[in-house]
Amino acid sequence: GGPAPALVPEPLQSLLGDSPDGNGARLSIGGNRIVAAAVAIGNASLPKAARTSIESIAPQGELLFLGREWGPRGAGFRVEKRYREGAKEHVRSVLVDADGRVLEREHSVAIAEVPQHVLVAAMRAGSVIHEARIVSGPEREEFWSVSVRDRLGRTFVARVSLAGSLLDSVRRVSARVDS
Repeated sequence: GGPAPALVPEPLQSLLGDSPDGNGARLSIGGNRIVAAAVAIGNASLPKAARTSIESIAPQGELLFLGREWGPRGAGFRVEKRYREGAKEHVRSVLVDADGRVLEREHSVAIAEVPQHVLVAAMRAGSVIHEARIVSGPEREEFWSVSVRDRLGRTFVARVSLAGSLLDSVRRVSARVDS
């Protein structure tokens, strides 16, 4: 008997203990498992090769998040930045490994510009659309990531194929770290 061993990797557990105050961890939950996690880190903890890649893909901008991430694409460093051009704004996110190789990149798309079939598919996970992003792997656009909220106020991220079918959805939660 007894509970199954934790799926949280050791480096994540120690980073959680060292994470800066006021920065929560981001957890993605599929079913009853943590399928991805990101913990805020300071800029000094970012390897030089990772920093160089991030700055070339997402230069300047307003830093929203910088962290160590574990998930389906492996372990890496995630940065999210907001850009404002007049009244318009968009978010760019990039995940790179310690050697600076791009594992994933995403950018937000105005909801009015997202194909209708993508929005319809995403609304199977939640009724209120918060944000839509197009997600690319190392080489090409792969799917849409649509953040939705359900009637209870929970946030889900629906992955929708480029053709418009719901691939899956995970619950996104921010966790306060007490250490």
